[in-house]
Amino acid sequence: MLQKIRDNTQGFLAKIFIGLIVAVFGLFGVESIIGTFLVTPQVIEVNDSEIQLAEIDQLTQRKIQEYLSSQAPDADLSGFDESGFRVAAINELIQRELLRQSVRNSGMAISSVAIDRRILQTPDFQVDGVYNDARATILLQSMGYTPAAYRNTLIEDILVNQVISAYTTSGFATTNDLERVAALLEQKRSFRYLGVPLDTEGSDASIADEDIAAYYEDNEARFMEEEKVKIAYLELNRNDIFDEVTVSEAQVRARYQEEVALYQARTERRAAHILLEVSDPSAQEEALGRANELKSRIDAGEDFAALAAEFSDDTGSAEDGGDVGYTSGDSFVPEFETALQALEVDQVSEPVRTEFGYHLIKLLEVNATDIEPFEARREELERALKASEVDRLFLARSEELGNMAFESVDLEEPARALDLPLQESDWFGRSGGTGVTAMRAVIDASFGSEALEERLNSELLQLDNDRVAVIHVLDHTLPRLAPLEEVRDEIVTLLRFEGMQEQARMLGETVANSVRAGQNIDSLLDTQGLSWIQVDAADRETMDVHPLILQQAFAMQAPVDDAVQVQGFALDTGAYIVVELQSVEAGSLASLSPEEAAGLGNFIRQQVGALDLVGFLTSLESRAEISGRELVLPSEF
Repeated sequence: MLQKIRDNTQGFLAKIFIGLIVAVFGLFGVESIIGTFLVTPQVIEVNDSEIQLAEIDQLTQRKIQEYLSSQAPDADLSGFDESGFRVAAINELIQRELLRQSVRNSGMAISSVAIDRRILQTPDFQVDGVYNDARATILLQSMGYTPAAYRNTLIEDILVNQVISAYTTSGFATTNDLERVAALLEQKRSFRYLGVPLDTEGSDASIADEDIAAYYEDNEARFMEEEKVKIAYLELNRNDIFDEVTVSEAQVRARYQEEVALYQARTERRAAHILLEVSDPSAQEEALGRANELKSRIDAGEDFAALAAEFSDDTGSAEDGGDVGYTSGDSFVPEFETALQALEVDQVSEPVRTEFGYHLIKLLEVNATDIEPFEARREELERALKASEVDRLFLARSEELGNMAFESVDLEEPARALDLPLQESDWFGRSGGTGVTAMRAVIDASFGSEALEERLNSELLQLDNDRVAVIHVLDHTLPRLAPLEEVRDEIVTLLRFEGMQEQARMLGETVANSVRAGQNIDSLLDTQGLSWIQVDAADRETMDVHPLILQQAFAMQAPVDDAVQVQGFALDTGAYIVVELQSVEAGSLASLSPEEAAGLGNFIRQQVGALDLVGFLTSLESRAEISGRELVLPSEF
């Protein structure tokens, strides 16, 4: 029993995996119900286990939301594509399942005491910092878990974490490893560079018609417009329903009384007894007499535990002073439970007759959960009641929306009946657009044959945990080559830029070749208005040099025998950069502070451990039978 577990683990401390609790609870919600009338789910089979499409969609959306939340409000998301997030989600779920299977097959185990300790120390299961059995039960039930199912999930996840930790923390680094890495990471380089900018006079250069036509013909793929659609859609958002829902005082109080009843039912009593067996009816009077005699001795001050050890016929509990453990009202026969509930702590009952004989029962301890007053629980109960009603309405309206869309030729009637705004999208292609049209479910439905060719309304589409939608294709354009006249100005701009870029490159390469040849180029630089910028003893984190220039300087081979090392490259702006590497000074472990050296060692060990884990996962996947992945991967993969 959980209370007994608490007694056995008092005085121990352990880390609490809050993220694990959140992840477990995040698996449940009304979306799992809605899925019953959506598309038949596809699955990925990993050996004998299945990964449902809903799991893939959920993890994909979480990764997308994490990415979007990390972007600036004015970030350009026009080229945003969720396919990469979906691939990452699929691979992550397969790796998780392979790790779980590895744990099961390895025979790894964790003690019951350790699991009990984790459960008892979970903050979500506590009231005022103390584990509360009733709260834990209510919370697990609300999330669709039985205590046994949650316990098994917790065991499996802890063991998986132990496997991951075993690999990621087992990497090591020798002193030679540290010296070699420090020699590279702490290296310093001296160099000089110059930049050849674009000649803005070329921005007005005349471009011949034949050059424009030739560029257009040679780069037709660049001017192909993808297939596009424009859709109408209805979106149902669960969060919009909250304002419609009210709950009465009576409902809140009724829910509170349900909690009280559950709390009371969870009260645990710890009992001890002395059993005097009655083997046949003729021995009943004698057993009762002995029980009364023992009761008198206890009332006179003799020790109950000592008498139980000497006289009780229940030899299993007699060794423990008659202690039979905890009951929440259903562990013992009814006569025993009734008598126990009538006792005060340390009180001993009169002889109690059961089918086993006569018992003297002692109440050792009561674990009664403190019940919070109604006012303290009101807000949370009201919120839970509203959420339950919102889920019910959302489910009902989702089903109604799906049915009406199926029965209608367009979305106007469903919009009127459900009082939903009929919205229209901008044009978007198979790579998606923004907002709703960036969702993979919407893209796939919009370009499906039923919506595109037959112009039927889509089935109900689940956008995320709180939103569903139906769509109707309004218009469709096939891929086409944009006419030359539409892209003429774009081509002129491109050709002018290429011309200026080529001029900068030619001048830059002239400078680089002259330096390599040892020629004096001062007059050339003066004529072109160019000058060197000297950088001495730069490290890899020098801030006052353009990152790409610094990267190029550290990518160049070190000068040998006074040979000049010169490299040129173009920036995205079109400017051409010439870098002359002058000297390289190797770093050393001795130059690092103790803290920096320790940090470097930790970094190397982590990288080695991470590579070991990747190797282990690769090995698991190579030996596994995995099917269905190709059915749920984006088409471009």
